[in-house]
Amino acid sequence: MDTSGKSYFKVEGTPHGDGPHNIPDCIKRLAESHGENEAFVFADHGGGRQGVTFAEIYKKCVEVARSLIQLGVKKGELVAINVRSCPEWLYFAFGIMFAGAVPVSISFTYKDGSDLIALMEKLKTCCLLALDPGEDGWNWEIVKNLLDSYHPDGTASSRKLPSLRYIIGHEVVNTKQMHGVKTIQELIDGGKSTVTFPALDADDLAFLVQTSGSTGVPKLVAHTHRSIMSVLQLTSFGILDSSVVQYNDRPFTWIGGFPLSIMSGQKRVTVSGFSPKPKNRVACVIDIVQREKCTLLTALPPMLHELICTQNIPEDWPVKVVLTGGQPLTKGVARAIGKVAPSISPAYGGTEFLIASSAEINDQSAFQEFFSGKIAKIAGLEVKIVDENGDTVPVNTRGEVYIRSPGMFKEYYNDPDKTAAVLTDDGWYITDDIGMMTSDADLFVYGRKSNMIISGGMNVTPEILEHAIKTCPGVATVVVVPVPDEVYYQVLCACVIRRNGSNVTEEQLRRYCDEIHNDSPGMFTVLPKYYMFFEAFPETITGKTNRVELIKMATEAFRAT
Repeated sequence: MDTSGKSYFKVEGTPHGDGPHNIPDCIKRLAESHGENEAFVFADHGGGRQGVTFAEIYKKCVEVARSLIQLGVKKGELVAINVRSCPEWLYFAFGIMFAGAVPVSISFTYKDGSDLIALMEKLKTCCLLALDPGEDGWNWEIVKNLLDSYHPDGTASSRKLPSLRYIIGHEVVNTKQMHGVKTIQELIDGGKSTVTFPALDADDLAFLVQTSGSTGVPKLVAHTHRSIMSVLQLTSFGILDSSVVQYNDRPFTWIGGFPLSIMSGQKRVTVSGFSPKPKNRVACVIDIVQREKCTLLTALPPMLHELICTQNIPEDWPVKVVLTGGQPLTKGVARAIGKVAPSISPAYGGTEFLIASSAEINDQSAFQEFFSGKIAKIAGLEVKIVDENGDTVPVNTRGEVYIRSPGMFKEYYNDPDKTAAVLTDDGWYITDDIGMMTSDADLFVYGRKSNMIISGGMNVTPEILEHAIKTCPGVATVVVVPVPDEVYYQVLCACVIRRNGSNVTEEQLRRYCDEIHNDSPGMFTVLPKYYMFFEAFPETITGKTNRVELIKMATEAFRAT
């Protein structure tokens, strides 16, 4: 800690070691050193499992890369992926990197494809889209309606998606929804050994991650090979320790589920996105963790709360520590200590900076509300707490969290204005989180500074959801506000003013919100749990809608329900 008593901490040391400096080289080394060790296990609640070794991942990534280069994908081009977590996602996403291209995790929800069109316009050089059909085939229906042509050799054309040259599909066994589309499996089977791979630099783009927890045109966070690999320094508390077996069922496309373990040598147990949804998710998690002898469990607070409440955790439960975060941590999570695991590991991270703090707590009485761990031991990581003027505040003083890190993103892709809005001239990332730091480098995070709502670990931009709800017939205007929730931290309340003469009901609004989004609940959008109707909204002295007063009214109405 700074001797001046300010809320600033820097982890000393040199950020870059002597190991590989790009992700494909890292995967190659692990294939050589870990060979036939299982890297991933895709388990399901029916007792099935599919193990994938480090050697198998490397081999199939190489085959995908060869096929992509043969197809015509060039170094630096973008390749969009909308495929549920599965072994083929691993082969394809990392195979793109081997080919020198840049994988982009995308989602789209509007049935007319308008959000996909806007997203592809932002990507500009996205030459290929890989997708699975989606629930009930909706993803494929959306994309197919945007295409002018597509062919079994993978080529495609679209006036609405002008940069697109190729369409690749992926389907589970025994489904035939994407007729006439070249598949990921064909890429795995069809590469030529004579193809030369391009050289990769540590500062080349490695991956773009879509940030939006709701709908609309999201920010695309651009990470380099160097920034992603910086987290491999973090071995404390078993987060990436190679001796640990981690259960983490979060989607690969979310930063909290991104398969970093493929570069650390750790075995990860997860669930295929194509598996049928279990009737009892908690029972499914308990069963898989027990069968696979997982010692580290990654669980967002809502899942952790369900595990705390269950009476069915076995006596020989193998979990030693639970990793949790994604939202401010209230004292309820401490009840997991001794019930779900001997200890919990609160952590604070973000798509733009990966991880900033973590800890391990094995005593319920030692847990402090909103504690997010100690500053992570990543050489070169800096964290400070600042006031409204950007000046560092004294320790134990609340302010906004600023971060400067080797794991920092490069930019919001093709969005210089939004990039400039969150990066200072000297390279600090403005997190929009309110926090506090102690003299021992303990970090506390209390919530968002802006209107952003955090619900179940997802970030929801209320203005985007408001825009969608306003399209409902009978709605004049709407404001979406948070309501505190013990499990999800916050849930959403839609405050609605009807059009003159309209009698639109809550049930009609719920149905409209469900229908306008092509979405699986909890995956990409968080829809309102509550609705309130108003003749007029309260206003501030300047005549603007008073969101603070609306939050107060919604909280009073629904917090106890």
